Amino acid sequence: GRIACANVLSDLYAMGITECDNMLMLLSLSQKMNEKDRERVTPLMIKGFRDAAEEGGTSVTGGQTVINPWIIVGGVASVVCQPNEFIMPDGAVPGDVLVLTKPLGTRVAVNAHQWLDQPEKWNRIKLVVTKEEVKEAYYEAMFSMATLNRT
Repeated sequence: GRIACANVLSDLYAMGITECDNMLMLLSLSQKMNEKDRERVTPLMIKGFRDAAEEGGTSVTGGQTVINPWIIVGGVASVVCQPNEFIMPDGAVPGDVLVLTKPLGTRVAVNAHQWLDQPEKWNRIKLVVTKEEVKEAYYEAMFSMATLNRT
């Protein structure tokens, strides 16, 4: 939930907007989960989303929850502002400075961590990375994704 909220708010932050007027949370619970797991996991996802929204100076005012084959957590962040108060991401020109607010390679770290339990995939990368390095990269990626880009 926290990672999903940080991702939603980052869309605003990337345009130079640091205040969010309204947030909605979209939550899809997996029909493959039993009721006990659903009751345990759902409040944690909601709490993570709300905690990140609060840290971002906003609150979740509504949303929608559905049952689906997969767990999906996302949301919508909105703000009312004038055209001169934000930066459209389509105006870059050669020579502009690109500021990376998070390290590259998050998806690689997550995939490698998933491959630890898949011998056919793990065997492809085990000569260039250790299990300990994969676990460390995974935890760093989780921390990075859960961190707001507000500042």
